[in-house]
Amino acid sequence: MKKQFAFLFFILSILFSITSCSDKDNEIEETLSLSKSQLFFKVSTEKQSITIKSNTKWEIDKNIPLWCTVSPMSGKGDVTITVEAKENTQEVTLTTQLLIKTKTKIQKVSIQQEAAPPAPLEGYYFPLLTINTKNGTPIISKDDYMDATIKIESRDNKGVIKEKLMEADTEIKGRGNSTWGMEKKPYKLKLKESAQVLGMPKNKHWVLLANYSDKTLMRNELAFEISRRMGFAWTPRMQYVDVLLNGEYIGNYMLGEHIRVDKNRVNIPELKATDTDITGGYLLEIDERKGEPVWFETLEAKMTFCVNTPEDIPADQKEYISSYIQNIENIIYGKDDVNPVEELPKYLDMQSFIDYLLLNELSKNVDGNLRLSTFVYKNRGDDKLYFGPVWDYDIAFGNVNYDNCDMISEWHARTRAPWYQQFFSHPEFENMVKDRWNELRGNELSDANINTFIDNMAGKINVSQYYNFQKWPILNMQVWPNPIVTGSYQGEVNYLKTWIKNRLSWMDPQLK
Repeated sequence: MKKQFAFLFFILSILFSITSCSDKDNEIEETLSLSKSQLFFKVSTEKQSITIKSNTKWEIDKNIPLWCTVSPMSGKGDVTITVEAKENTQEVTLTTQLLIKTKTKIQKVSIQQEAAPPAPLEGYYFPLLTINTKNGTPIISKDDYMDATIKIESRDNKGVIKEKLMEADTEIKGRGNSTWGMEKKPYKLKLKESAQVLGMPKNKHWVLLANYSDKTLMRNELAFEISRRMGFAWTPRMQYVDVLLNGEYIGNYMLGEHIRVDKNRVNIPELKATDTDITGGYLLEIDERKGEPVWFETLEAKMTFCVNTPEDIPADQKEYISSYIQNIENIIYGKDDVNPVEELPKYLDMQSFIDYLLLNELSKNVDGNLRLSTFVYKNRGDDKLYFGPVWDYDIAFGNVNYDNCDMISEWHARTRAPWYQQFFSHPEFENMVKDRWNELRGNELSDANINTFIDNMAGKINVSQYYNFQKWPILNMQVWPNPIVTGSYQGEVNYLKTWIKNRLSWMDPQLK
């Protein structure tokens, strides 16, 4: 009997094994695939789709953030699902992951939505200057103009456009020497018709200064303000703007007056080739790079004077002005037993000559030792040569890492510019410099006046500098020729104020 039961159990076991193997053979392997494994959404509300391919039922894990919705959440076979990302109002990139599962398979979809732009800052907004070149052509030359249009609009304290201030056809090209090689480019505008621009007198010729190396964005304006307070005959007027070029924001710029002969700029007569009185109408630039077609060099100091105006200077006019400049140099050097103390004031305007020196010593302008970017002019009916207008101070006031011009001590122009070296060899002239310095320090150039101007400018620039350094993230970088990196806009302003304070503290006892 026992043998019969054992045999029966053996037969049943074999049958069960056969049935089990048959079920496994008939089981179909699950499949699950996706048309996409990543989705990227813009900041605004947007929908995208994914096709799920499967031979069985599937479902999506319900652990999905509120900013993202998926429909349908489950299905069978091949189905296209819709994924919607709601508008991102946060200034961070949003990420999540979809998990799509069957009994035996799982697939993942990575989802990312871009961050919302920062909310507009509230504060003072400079006018918006929009420039569009013909056909959107890039500006690649500082020699050849191209056609463009400009529009200037005012904005409220949230950056919203208030009104159109001007619109004009223009030509535009690059400008500058070392600055043209930088990422943020300076430009020259030549309007098709003369026009007032942001309250500045009517003219065709304007400049856009980039101030890329100057992270305070105000050294040029500070120098211009000191020039005005000193009383130079004309100082270039400037207005800050934020610039859009062919639809792209390119930063904070100074839009202002180009140096040229004009009744509202360097106010001297325009000298023509046919004029018989050739004693005036000359605008010259001391420029060792010889940046103009016509130039001459003095015999003793070897200073290079380039003729800015008149552009097409005849031989007799060049002979006149070069001889005139050489005569001044001869007096400075005391040639032919001339007494410089008596003779020099007859041919050189003492106040502009001294003020130019003091501004360049205060700022320790590396180019201010009568070798670059130094303008002088000669008027008709006036025997004197005048220094000015001042120009090019973005790497002054401690913002340069060569020629010891970041140091608050030592003289610069006084000891390196030959004309000033000779000038200071006479105690009478040195006393004139001391008197003028102490006069200025008691009023226009007091510590309080300078600090107030810098603080006011920093407050006014604050919104614009924020967007400028979003475009050009250089606050943590050394940009030629920065001597230090402070890491913040306020740090740059503080460095400027401290450097000037220390420079003044060094100069004051030297000029007592």
